[in-house]
Amino acid sequence: MAVKQNNNEIQQDASNGATGGKKSSETAAGSGGGGGVGEGAGTATNGTIPPKISEEGVEVLLEDLDTTSASTTTTTTNNSNNTNKKGLQNLRTVLHNIEQLHHNDQTRNAMFFYKRILYELANMKVAKSAEDLKRCKEEIVQVGAFLALDKRYLMYYLTVVYDMITVSDNEPPSYAVAIVFHLFQPNVIIEAVQTLLEQNVQDADIRKTVGLLCEWIKLCNFCQNLNLWVMALLTGLRKQGKYRLLDEIALDNIEKLFTLFLFPALRPKAAPIVFHMLSNINQNPEIFHKILPKIPSYVHLLKTRSGTTDEASNEALVCMQKLVDLTNALMLRFNDYDELYAPIKTTLQMYEPSHNYVAIARAMYENSLPCLGRTNARVGLVNLGNTCYMNSVLQALAMTSDFSREILLIESGSLLLSKVQQQIALMHYSLRHELTPSRVLNATRPPGFTPGLQQDSSEFLGYLLELLHEQEIHNHQNHLNEEESPSSELCQVIPYNSKDRDLITTSSSSSSSGGSKSLKPLQKQTGEPLPLSTIDKTFAGKLSTTYKCLDCSWESRNEDSFRELQLSFPDDKDDLGATNYSVQDLIEYYCSPEKLDGDNQYFCPRCKKLCDAERRIGIIQAPRNLILTLKQFKYDQKYHFRTKLMHKVFHDESVTVKLCSTDSLLEMSNVHYDLYAGVVHAGYSMDSGHYFTFAADQSKHWYKFNDSLVTSSQPEEMHSLTSPNTPYILFYQMCGRSNDTSDTAVGCSSMPVEQVPITTPLTLEELPRRLRDYVKQDNRVYSDELKMQQPMKRSTRASGNNFITRTGYEGDDDDDRGPPPSAGGCGGNGLGMNMNRFVY
Repeated sequence: MAVKQNNNEIQQDASNGATGGKKSSETAAGSGGGGGVGEGAGTATNGTIPPKISEEGVEVLLEDLDTTSASTTTTTTNNSNNTNKKGLQNLRTVLHNIEQLHHNDQTRNAMFFYKRILYELANMKVAKSAEDLKRCKEEIVQVGAFLALDKRYLMYYLTVVYDMITVSDNEPPSYAVAIVFHLFQPNVIIEAVQTLLEQNVQDADIRKTVGLLCEWIKLCNFCQNLNLWVMALLTGLRKQGKYRLLDEIALDNIEKLFTLFLFPALRPKAAPIVFHMLSNINQNPEIFHKILPKIPSYVHLLKTRSGTTDEASNEALVCMQKLVDLTNALMLRFNDYDELYAPIKTTLQMYEPSHNYVAIARAMYENSLPCLGRTNARVGLVNLGNTCYMNSVLQALAMTSDFSREILLIESGSLLLSKVQQQIALMHYSLRHELTPSRVLNATRPPGFTPGLQQDSSEFLGYLLELLHEQEIHNHQNHLNEEESPSSELCQVIPYNSKDRDLITTSSSSSSSGGSKSLKPLQKQTGEPLPLSTIDKTFAGKLSTTYKCLDCSWESRNEDSFRELQLSFPDDKDDLGATNYSVQDLIEYYCSPEKLDGDNQYFCPRCKKLCDAERRIGIIQAPRNLILTLKQFKYDQKYHFRTKLMHKVFHDESVTVKLCSTDSLLEMSNVHYDLYAGVVHAGYSMDSGHYFTFAADQSKHWYKFNDSLVTSSQPEEMHSLTSPNTPYILFYQMCGRSNDTSDTAVGCSSMPVEQVPITTPLTLEELPRRLRDYVKQDNRVYSDELKMQQPMKRSTRASGNNFITRTGYEGDDDDDRGPPPSAGGCGGNGLGMNMNRFVY
């Protein structure tokens, strides 16, 4: 066999090892950092002969094996069984040689002693019958126990086995030598792999080694950590930037590893390797395509096996979901193969991917070319010069599942709606890590918002919601009005790259005097009530306001719709100092009776004069999503300047709104809400500072959206804000209803809470075709950009220049401290645009 060596060769190696002249001794000498089973491996250098092997350990081992050998020999007289006994006979030869080598004064060198054992293992014939195979593996384990007695030489064992695997192109060593890998504890494996890869090993040798380890995973049930070795090698190679080698290794091994998904005992070992290979494909989709035809049947099998309640069932369910997510992400990444993927998509329709599969695909893109710069947890928005007020609101709206789903499904001829749809679609499904929302900015900038100056994000939010509402209503009316001219501007779909003026230009110019009445709702000719717009279905509620004259007890009541509640602080008239509040406190204060007196008296229709009165507000219809604006700003009459109140607000993760009857405003039921987004203002006045957003997805994973930079976060980060960072706009999603109207704390009510179904986000394939094609096309363009940038990036690195620079606000402090776009503001730089940015 390829790994055979005669005694003279082994003795020569051992002699060289004792004098420090061969690689074997150098490896042993350098193995102190490699560690062993719980300890570091020792060294044998400068001619020092290692200590004698424990004679008692050898005798005990031989005594146990002699008993097995004797009992086996009496039952193996048939010639037909001779071949199956080769493995056992070879092992007994090893054990016999151990005793002879131990008593031979000329072969006391420990490295020679251990190397002889390893080569005997490598030459062992594989047993074929089940009985012999079982006995053979038991004896391999016993030999491994003997090798583990001297933990100083673990790294030496590894070097010998690695040489066996890689030194020849002929038959590889027997899987019996895999016992050496079993001797390493998990915490030592990474260090051992690092030591190996630092020796400038050949790519072909590593490729061969990983392939053999993957093969041994299904054979060596006596070695439980081979998967950890494979994962450590793949991770180490990725750190070295050997992406092409990793693709080659994946092509070699992914099919045989994927087959192991069928076996419950082997699946936990093979699945992490397969998922790692799929997640880290560099540029070769063939890795994915190799297992693509088997994926539907494997997913169905895993689903079938997840029907029980044991631990294995849960493991199968997790594995199935991971496979579904990766499959959808890879089909999105390699979207040039849509025809190939069509039958797979049809088959997997019944298996819903996780909401973050698009983020997985984006991470695959960015991981495949890590030299191109930083990555984002989600898609960020470039600051175009003090436009953080817009970016923060757009991110919060995009994370509102009801709004995103409804707005993306609108079939509209409105140019403005089309722009917003494209923006939201890219924010969810783009593979880019940042977008430049210039077209949406130009189309939705309120009248009076001077470009380049900081603005109020709450004012922008109110204007944007009203604008979208009016556009959708007008669009609906235009479809119903048969007399509407087909050339109407509202019905034209202007191409993306068109130089024609935006739809909003007309409305903006007509309302240059200020306000937000650029479009006036038309009346429906049929007399039927107009359908609710997406904005009203998502954010609208109703409240009833009652005024009671304290002189004559006259009462008047009126109802109003609202899309946000602006919450005042109880003491903002008297105290500008910081005071602690909770959001629940402010909601209850908003709905509490207010006395109107002094300069704020009420004009009573019955008394025909200004009188003291009481005003009370009650919510009679709860919105699906509750927007709360905390009135942190106060107009200073003396200095004619809006100053900021530094109240400390605990933004409750859950709040309760009491619903009242329309007639008497008596409390009837409770509606419960969960926090999912918050816009934060950082600064000391409304006219300066910076806005950024915290938001959570459907799985309660929190993110911090700071213009183009998006990072993972936790609710605690939002709770621990310090001055001058204060919550400004909070977004809550309805989660339940109950009939308990007592003052019981949220979550402690004795009445049952009726859960409200959560809106599931759309997948890319569920988008209207025009939006789906739009996103896919841009992802293709982005893929081409990455391929073009890679050689440019490398050449500029070689010349010492930084090709890609990040612009935008870096922290949570006043924007004026950041780099100005032209004349100061919260980030953005018109001169250093990132090549990856999509100018939207």
